[in-house]
Amino acid sequence: MDIKITDKSLRYFLETPEDSESLARDVSLCGPTFDRITKLKGDYLYEIEVITNRIDSASAMGIARDCMAILNQMGIKSKINNDLYKEKIILHEGLPKTFTFNIPGKSLAPRFTAVSLENIKITESPEDTKNLLTQCGERPINNVVDITNELTILYGMPSHIFDLDKLAAQSLTIRESKKGEEVVTLDDQNNILRGGDIIIEDGAGRIVDLCGIMGGAVAEVDGHTKNILLIVPAYNPNKIRKSSLYLQKRTLAAQIYEKQPDPELCLPVLIRAIKLFEERADARVSSAVYDNNPDKFIEKEITLDIAWANKLIGVEIDPVTVISILENLGFIIIKREEGNITCTIPSWRRNDINIREDLVEEIARVFGYSKLPAILPCVNLPPEKTNIILETEYKTKSYLSCQGYNEIYNSSLISLDLINKNKLQESNHIQLTNALSEEYKYLRTSLVPSILQNIVDNQGKSEEPFFIMEISNVYLKSPEKLPHEISNIVMASTTDYLHTKGTFEALLQYLNAKKLKFEPSDKHPVYFAKSLTAQIISGDHSLGFIGTIDPNILHEMGITSNPVFIELNTDSLAGSINNNYVYQPISTFPEVVEEMTIKTSDRIGNIIEKIRKTSDLINRISYINSFENNHSFKITFSSPNKNLTQSEVNEIKKAIQLNFN
Repeated sequence: MDIKITDKSLRYFLETPEDSESLARDVSLCGPTFDRITKLKGDYLYEIEVITNRIDSASAMGIARDCMAILNQMGIKSKINNDLYKEKIILHEGLPKTFTFNIPGKSLAPRFTAVSLENIKITESPEDTKNLLTQCGERPINNVVDITNELTILYGMPSHIFDLDKLAAQSLTIRESKKGEEVVTLDDQNNILRGGDIIIEDGAGRIVDLCGIMGGAVAEVDGHTKNILLIVPAYNPNKIRKSSLYLQKRTLAAQIYEKQPDPELCLPVLIRAIKLFEERADARVSSAVYDNNPDKFIEKEITLDIAWANKLIGVEIDPVTVISILENLGFIIIKREEGNITCTIPSWRRNDINIREDLVEEIARVFGYSKLPAILPCVNLPPEKTNIILETEYKTKSYLSCQGYNEIYNSSLISLDLINKNKLQESNHIQLTNALSEEYKYLRTSLVPSILQNIVDNQGKSEEPFFIMEISNVYLKSPEKLPHEISNIVMASTTDYLHTKGTFEALLQYLNAKKLKFEPSDKHPVYFAKSLTAQIISGDHSLGFIGTIDPNILHEMGITSNPVFIELNTDSLAGSINNNYVYQPISTFPEVVEEMTIKTSDRIGNIIEKIRKTSDLINRISYINSFENNHSFKITFSSPNKNLTQSEVNEIKKAIQLNFN
C-alpha cells in the first residue's frame, strides 16, 4: 500500500541531523521506498510504498523506526522520540462504565478498547493538524474527528468515535451482519450487506458501525455532541478485506485493518487520544477504560547462529553490528553465547518474523544489499531433456496453421447438455463441486463436443468451409486424488473427406511418422458415424480415429454441414515419430507417369499397398477417384539407373492388373 506522511510528522518521532532529501534517498536503499518527495511551504511531503507484510511501517512512527535503524547503520546518529509503546498507561479504574459491550469470542475482534468522554466542545482543529490531514489526503472535519484521523497517520492504528447520547441504552453488540441488512454510513450511502460483515449494533438493534471500514450515520458526531464513545479495536483482517472489496469502500482504515496491525497498539493509541481530547476539546474521561484482550501477547524467541547467518548472507558481519541492527529494529537480545544470540520478537513484527531466516533478511536489508558482493552463483545446470509431447504439439500447431487451420482454445469444462447431445455418459465425467454455472460443470473427456459447439456458434456468421484444430488436455477419472490428464489433438473441417485426410497424411509425413494405414474399427467413440469411421494406425501405434459425426448428433445440435473429424492421442502420435531419417537421392533419369483404373471391391488402402509391392520401380501412387468398384490412380515410375521404356512400364502395369484378377 502507499502512504503519505509529512517531514514534520516523521521528525516528531525521528531525531536525525540528515536533511529531508538525503533521508529519503538513503532510507530507500534499505527499507521503505520513498517514491516521491514534494517540497511544501515549511515542510516536505513523502509518498512511501509499504510492502504488504510490513503494516507496522504504514505510519509516521513505523517509518521513523526503520529510518533510525538504517541511518545508524550508515553512521548517521539517529534516535526515536515519543515512542508510544513506552508511554504510561492510565486505565481510570476509579470511574464507572457508562456503556457495555457484548463481544462473542475473539474471532471478530482480537482486541477491543474503549472509553467514554464528556464535556466535549466541538471547534476547528489547530492549523498544524488541518495542514497535516490535508497534505496526507484527508479532509479536516472538526477537532474531535480530526484527532482520530491524525492518530491513524501518526501511529497506523485506526480509531472511531460515536456520539454517546445517540446510542440507545449505550449497550453495544459486535456481531456478523445478516444477509440483506442495511446500514447508512458517514458518506450518506445506504449499504446492503450480504452477510458476514463485522458490525456494531446498539441497544435498539440499529447498526451504528461498519467496523474497520466506515462509521454509521446513526451515531455521527456533530456540532451538538457533548459525550463521545472512543474505540480503538483490532478486527479480523479477512472479514474486513472481504467487506471492503464488495462494498467498494477502500478507506485508509480498511487498508490497514486487512493487513493486521499490532493489537498491542490499541491501548497506547487510546491513551494518547484521551490526552488530545483533553487538550483540544476540554474533554473529561467519564468511564474506566474498557480493554477486551482475550489473546494475551506471548513473545516469540528465535536463536540465531551468527556464523550461519553470515554464510547465508555471503559477507562477514561482526556480532556487534548484528546485535546493533536487531536492537535498533526493536528486537530484544535476551541471551548471548559463543557465536549465538537469542532475541524476542516485538509485538509489531509478530506476523512477519517467525524463523531465523527472517532475522537474517532483516540484518542483510539494514546492513545494505548494495554492500553485498555481486557474485553470480556457481552452478552447473544440466541441459533440459526435450519434452516429446510439447514438441509434437508445437510442430502440429505450426504445420496445420500453415495449412489454413484455426486453433481454438475452449474451456476444459462443459455442460451436462453437451454431454448428453454427444451420447456420452455423465458417469464418466468428473463433476465440479463448486461449479460457477451449469455451462461449466464437468471436466471434458473429449475435445470433439466443444468443437461441434464451435461449428454451431459460427454457422451463418462466418464463411464456410471451417478449418478448426484444438490441442488440449482431456480429464479421465483416476483412482488417484487428481484426474488423469491426456493430451489430445482434434482436426475438424466442413470440407470433403479426401481433402481433410490428405492434409492429415501430409502432417504425418511432415512429422516423419512411421508407416500409416487406416482400418475399420468397432471401438470408435460413440459420436462418430459407425460405417464412416476408420482407426488410424502408424507402425504399431493406434493414433486415433478419422470419420464423420453421427447424423443424429448433428441433427440434435443443429449442424447443417457434415464435418470430418480426426481425433488423435498426442502421446501415441509422438511415439510413432521416427527420429532416424533415411534420404534417397533424386533420380537423374525422367519419371514416367501413367493413369490406371483397377476394378476390385477391395479397400483403397489395400489397393495402394498391393500396387506398391508390385515393383521397386513404382515411386508414387496418387488416388484420383472411384465409381462403383472402379478406382483410378496416378502412378509414377522411375529408376535411379536408367531411362524406363514404355514396354517396361507396360509390363509392370500388367503385373498390377494380375494382382486384382
